[in-house]
Amino acid sequence: MSNEGRLQMRKTSLFAIAATVIVAGIGVWAASTTTTARVAPSTGDGIKPFQLMLNAKALPTVEFTDYTFVFPTN
Repeated sequence: MSNEGRLQMRKTSLFAIAATVIVAGIGVWAASTTTTARVAPSTGDGIKPFQLMLNAKALPTVEFTDYTFVFPTN
């Protein structure tokens, strides 16, 4: 097989792979947008962040040691 034949085969294979990936992507996109199940919006009060902060008691704590200005001694 000549060098031109290999180059042509390589281009054809690359085109075929790219076309397959594009078609698969369009198929997945089309399948994901055709669902009709919709979630109803929440009608309740929902989460109240301020109440969560007020009621938070005995939470675990972490001790942080700042070593920003620690210089080695010679």
